[in-house]
Amino acid sequence: MSLPAGPVETTAMTPMIEHDEQDSSSDQISSLEAELDEKLDPAMHDSQDPDIISTTILVQGVDNTNTLSISSGDDDTETTPLVVQQVDYDEYEDEEEDLDVPQPIALPTQDLSRWQRVKHTLRPYIPSWKSLLPTYVITSRISSAGDRPTAYLDALRGYAALVVYISHLWYIFMKDTWRRYPFVSTLFSGAGSVSLFYIISGYALGHGLLLEMHRMDHARMLHRLASLSFRRYLRLYGSCVAAFIVAFFLVRLRIYNGIDIQIHQDSILAQLRHWFTDVFRFCNPFAPGINDIVFNGSIGSDYLPQLWTIPVEFRGSIFLFGFCTAILRLTTRTRIIVMWIVMIVSYCWQVVYIAEFTAGLFIAQLSICRNPQRLVLPPTQSLLLPTTMTTTTESSSEKPARKKQSWPAKILHFFLFIIGFILLGEVDFGRADLRLWGPFPWRYLNKVIPFWWIDKAEYLFWLGIGGFMLVYALEFGSGLQKPLKWTVSRYLGDISFGLYAMHLPFGRGIKELYLDPWRESHLGDSYWAHAFVTIVITWIVITAADYFTRIDRFVVRSGKRLQGRMFTKW
Repeated sequence: MSLPAGPVETTAMTPMIEHDEQDSSSDQISSLEAELDEKLDPAMHDSQDPDIISTTILVQGVDNTNTLSISSGDDDTETTPLVVQQVDYDEYEDEEEDLDVPQPIALPTQDLSRWQRVKHTLRPYIPSWKSLLPTYVITSRISSAGDRPTAYLDALRGYAALVVYISHLWYIFMKDTWRRYPFVSTLFSGAGSVSLFYIISGYALGHGLLLEMHRMDHARMLHRLASLSFRRYLRLYGSCVAAFIVAFFLVRLRIYNGIDIQIHQDSILAQLRHWFTDVFRFCNPFAPGINDIVFNGSIGSDYLPQLWTIPVEFRGSIFLFGFCTAILRLTTRTRIIVMWIVMIVSYCWQVVYIAEFTAGLFIAQLSICRNPQRLVLPPTQSLLLPTTMTTTTESSSEKPARKKQSWPAKILHFFLFIIGFILLGEVDFGRADLRLWGPFPWRYLNKVIPFWWIDKAEYLFWLGIGGFMLVYALEFGSGLQKPLKWTVSRYLGDISFGLYAMHLPFGRGIKELYLDPWRESHLGDSYWAHAFVTIVITWIVITAADYFTRIDRFVVRSGKRLQGRMFTKW
C-alpha cells in the first residue's frame, strides 16, 4: 500500500502507538490499515468527493516524531512520516481545479455603478477613518464599567480633572461672586481636586499590592512591585514630555503663549533652548522644590504650569511602594495601625500628600477586609498560586452576594459624602467666607490647624480630610457610585490625564488670545455671549484631551514593552 504525497488528515481514530509496544499491537495496526484502505481508496481512485481527501491520523512515537508503521505480513516494516496539520489548499490549487467543485464567480467591476466601485475601493480604509474620529463620536470605544472594584475611581479622577479645568479658566481669586456659594464652590476648587488625585493614586496603586499580601504570594508581590517601580517614572514623566512637545508646537503657532509669563521666543533655536531647559529641569525627580504646597517653591513648568503635581505624584508613588514593602509581613491589624501612624505624623510634618497617599491605601485595605471575595484569582491565574496558599480558588463567575447595607449605614455614608464635598470646596486657601453661610465653616475650622503650620500650607489641612471622607463614602456607599458608572463619567475617566494636561494651552490659551477678543467685538459682555464661548472652548479642550489620550496610551504601552524586553525571568 502506498500513501499519497503531502500531509494526510483523518477525522477518524487517532491511536497512539509506542515503539516498544509494536509487537503487542499488531491487531490495532491491521484494523488501522483496513480503515486507511476504506478512507483513502475511494479518494485516490474515484475522486468523487473532494472532502474525503482531508483525513487525519496522529501517531506519536517515543522520540516525539509522528510516524506510521505498517507491516505487510513479513519482517519488513514501512515507516511513513505524517505531518499533523491542516491541509493548505493553496498548495493543491491545481488539483482542485480538476475536481467537479463549483468555483466562485467574480463579478466584473465594469457592471458596477461608479458609486459602488468607489465604495468597493474605499471599504478597506473606512475603519482607519473611524479611528481618527474622537471617542465621543463612537461611544463604543469608551471603556466599560466591568467588574473592577476601582472602576469608579477612574470616573472620579475624570471629574476632578474637569474641576481643575473649570477653576483655571473661570474662577476669580479673592472676588465675592456666586462661585462662593456652598457646594458650588467645590466645582471651582482645583486644590481640592489635587487632593483627590493623591488619594485615588494611593488606592489604585496599593490595591493590587495589598491583595498579594493577603494571598501571601510573595513572588507575585515582588513582581508587581518591580513592575510598578520600573514603569512609574516613564508613565508620569513620559506623558508629560509628550504634553510639552504639544505645547511647544502651539507656542510656535502662536496659539498659546504661556500663563502669566510670555514664553514665545524670537527664533526657533531660542525656543528649543528654552523648551529643553524647562523640560530638563522639570524631569528631575530629586529637585528640592517638590512639595504639595502651592506658592512655596513647588517645581513646575513654564509651558504647562499645572503639571507641578506630577513630581509630587511620582514622589508619593515611590513612597507608597517602599511603604508596602515595609508592611508586607505585618498582620492586617498591625498594618492598619501603622497606616494611621503614618497619616498622623505626615500631618504633623506638613507633608499632606503622603498622608493622602496613605489614606487611599487605608481605604483599599479596609475594602479588601470587607470584600474577601476579591482574593479569589481568575481560573487562569489561580493555577500559578503556590501550594501553601490557603485561599480558595473558586470560579470567578461564582461571586458571593454582596451584603445589603442597612439604612443607618447608607445615611452615614451619605453624610460623610456631603461633609467631604463641602470641605473640598475650600476657596481662596481658606481665607474667604462662603456666601449664605457667612464665616461658617472656615473661620472656625482654621482654628483647629496646629500653630506650627506655615500660612501657605494651612489650606491643605482640611482638603486632605475632605478628600478622605468623600472617597471613603464612595467606596462603601455603593449607591453613591451609580453616577460614576454613567457613560459620560467613564469617558471623563478615560481622558482624565489628557484633560488635565491640555486644558491650559487649548483652553485658556485660545480663549484669551482669540475667543475673548472676538466675543468682545462681536457679541459683547452678555451672559449668553460668555455661555457661547464656554461651550466652544469646552468642546475644543475635550477634543484635544481625547486625541492626547491616544498619545498617553502609547506611552503606557511603550513602558510595558520596555519592561517585557528588559525584565528577566526568575
